[in-house]
Amino acid sequence: MTTQQYTDEAAVRDLLAEADRAWAAGDAAAFAAVFAPDADYVTWFGQRITGREAIEASHAPLFTKYLKGTRTDGEITSVRFVSPDVALVHGLGAVVKGRKKRNRFNTKMVLYVVARTDGAWSVAAFQNTKYHWLFNALFAK
Repeated sequence: MTTQQYTDEAAVRDLLAEADRAWAAGDAAAFAAVFAPDADYVTWFGQRITGREAIEASHAPLFTKYLKGTRTDGEITSVRFVSPDVALVHGLGAVVKGRKKRNRFNTKMVLYVVARTDGAWSVAAFQNTKYHWLFNALFAK
């Protein structure tokens, strides 16, 4: 990898870490700020949300009620640049509360499409899918 690729990967990782910090703070505006103005966001149950404003509007009530006091517990499993300005980021994660941690029952597989526009990185698309540990174990054999 070149120095620029290392720098770009660090910037992409920092962007997603900012989203995690905003989630933990229950800050819908800061969470949505990492997304592009026209971003696509697909939830684990199949709802599609389009645009930064809609992402913020959909998360604000969640952070004050159902998801209040939660945080994300996850890891980035790969970052692959499909062009100098577009990266596919795969990860595993879960929304947890208190001392709880991600486990095989609450884990989701996530995919981010992160793009650089005018020198700044933002999430262009996000997909969140239930991770089926049993099927993955069976198919691995």
